[in-house]
Amino acid sequence: MKESKLLKTICYILIPILVAVMILSFMSYYVQNYTNDHTNEKEYFATDRFVARYMNILSHFSNRLIYQNENYPTCYDGEFQISYFPNYESYEIRIQDCYVLILYQNKAFTNVELTAETNTIAKIQQFISQNENAKKVNILAGNIEADSDVITNKAIKYFDDFENTYYKIEKEYSEDQTIVKAEIVDLEEVEETYETPVSEKTREYFTTHIQDFNIYSSYKEELKEYPGDVFLKEFLNTYGDLGINIYVVLPVGLSILLVIGLYLIVSIGHTKGKTGIDLNDLDKIPYEIILLILLIGFAIFGLGIAIPNEVLNLSEDMELFVSIMVMLYIVCYIICAVIFDTTVKRIKAKTLLKNTWGYKCCRWFYHLCKKTISGLKNAWNETTFSKDLMKKLGIVIVGYIIISFFLLAIFQEFGIFLALVLAGYIFYQIVKRINCYTKLENHLKEMYEGNNTAKLSPTEFTSEFQETVKYLNDISNGFQNAIQEGIKSERLKAELITNVSHDIKTPLTSIINYVDLLKKEEIENEKAKEYMEVLDNKSQRLKKLTEDLLEASKASSGNVKLNMEKINIAELMKQSIGEFEDKFQAKNLQIVTNIPEKEVYIQADNRYMYRIIENIFSNVSKYSMENSRVYIDVLPKDKKVQIAVKNISKDVLNISEEELMQRFVRGDKSRTTERKWPTESPFPKV
Repeated sequence: MKESKLLKTICYILIPILVAVMILSFMSYYVQNYTNDHTNEKEYFATDRFVARYMNILSHFSNRLIYQNENYPTCYDGEFQISYFPNYESYEIRIQDCYVLILYQNKAFTNVELTAETNTIAKIQQFISQNENAKKVNILAGNIEADSDVITNKAIKYFDDFENTYYKIEKEYSEDQTIVKAEIVDLEEVEETYETPVSEKTREYFTTHIQDFNIYSSYKEELKEYPGDVFLKEFLNTYGDLGINIYVVLPVGLSILLVIGLYLIVSIGHTKGKTGIDLNDLDKIPYEIILLILLIGFAIFGLGIAIPNEVLNLSEDMELFVSIMVMLYIVCYIICAVIFDTTVKRIKAKTLLKNTWGYKCCRWFYHLCKKTISGLKNAWNETTFSKDLMKKLGIVIVGYIIISFFLLAIFQEFGIFLALVLAGYIFYQIVKRINCYTKLENHLKEMYEGNNTAKLSPTEFTSEFQETVKYLNDISNGFQNAIQEGIKSERLKAELITNVSHDIKTPLTSIINYVDLLKKEEIENEKAKEYMEVLDNKSQRLKKLTEDLLEASKASSGNVKLNMEKINIAELMKQSIGEFEDKFQAKNLQIVTNIPEKEVYIQADNRYMYRIIENIFSNVSKYSMENSRVYIDVLPKDKKVQIAVKNISKDVLNISEEELMQRFVRGDKSRTTERKWPTESPFPKV
């Protein structure tokens, strides 16, 4: 079930549908319960909720007045500095045409745009009072003058919101002249705003109350709708209203999503016909790139949602907007589904961290630290290997420092010259020992290259190297003696083999000749003929072994002359296989070849190369298990050719690899002849 592609596909299709249904249901519920209902506007403006919200507006403006922003547009009316703050929508005020002017000391704050007709306190007051069909609310020195009875009776409950504690900081601005300006700063933020806080003793604190402000305001008893709310209503009216089902849609949808999610987590990574977690190329991409793709997808979606109303009119271009949102929704869902799939796979396969650049960097840094520590340990071990040498070096360094200090203290300027002379002498001694080391290194190189006749003179080396020179000379003498003994032994062995081969060949020739003569005689006894055939075969084999022994002796002594020529090794192998075909068939051996059809050339002696191949194939025909396969490969590699012959031995190889590769050794230690001798002799007993 967890390997079913169809079930996984259905789950991936259901997820965006369920999420879209739940989003539409929530949007419908929001529109029905949290957008303004204009049929109840008059009732709303008579509620405590309206009073709280309106007084909140006035208190926010008073705060802006006290903790003013220097970037606000500003003008002056005599001693009054008037600051304009237009963005009162940020307070989520939905009251139509709400205008405010607040005065405090010599400062004023308003949301009435500063123009030629509204650039003085009197003009702003006149603009607010002449707001057509608007209710006036003035709070002057703590006294409320309002056209609304609910504000007149209940606004006093919110007077405490106008209390603020602050102190002044003077800043100097150098332009054409120096101006000292008093700025009012938030008490809690002053420590973070200024690098040099004002001392506690010099601070003069001020506290405002509602009686300190003169507030002029007006509003219309109408509520504004945000463009987003209008769009939501129109959208739901066009594409369907699901708000009545929210209490069913949300729990059912979340339950189904939970089941689908659990199934996908269990099934992701399992493919029919494959064991373990099936990873693809995407699952090997560094995980940081996957997260970057996810962020880009969300950024594109957010950018599509945040298209300003001036560019895309939501009311007129709804179909275009919905099309864009659906396209972005599908794209983002595909990105999220792919990333979810690869994340689950990586977690299951335990490669989530391994396929990240951060993990690789940490691992690289770990190995670097490990290598550095190991290098430091090795350096320390090498440095402290010779304790006597380290003691001498430490004594020299400490002694030089002490002597130099006394020379400078006693002779002053001339002491510097003496210290330099002493340093030169120490440098000379160091260079002298470095030269001794170089001589030892060169001598070892000559020994490595085979020159063991040269000897080192101990008088040319310092005392630290005397023992080393003695050891190297003894080793050189030992090598030379060993080489001479080896050459002598090889020469004697070659001479012995040659002499023995010649001594064997003389009687062997006689045996072969007499066997030939016996074969020409008319002997009626069949057993005798069989024995003569055995003698003929064994004598010929012994002759061949003697010749091979002589050739091996020549090869080991370097007396073999090779006729190097260009040989088509592929053709030679095919020819050799053909010659041994009968022997292979006799053992029912199936020959499996991998020989290139094209010509493959090597430089070798054709005669000796054929003898090598012949010997190998002969061993294959003799010692392979019957009814088995023999694999013969000719593999060109770069400028070389590899020839591989593989077979199954008929006997158990009860010897080691080293013994098997020695000359004249069989795999079976119980060496026997190729033919069993009869138990009874065919000749009459005498």
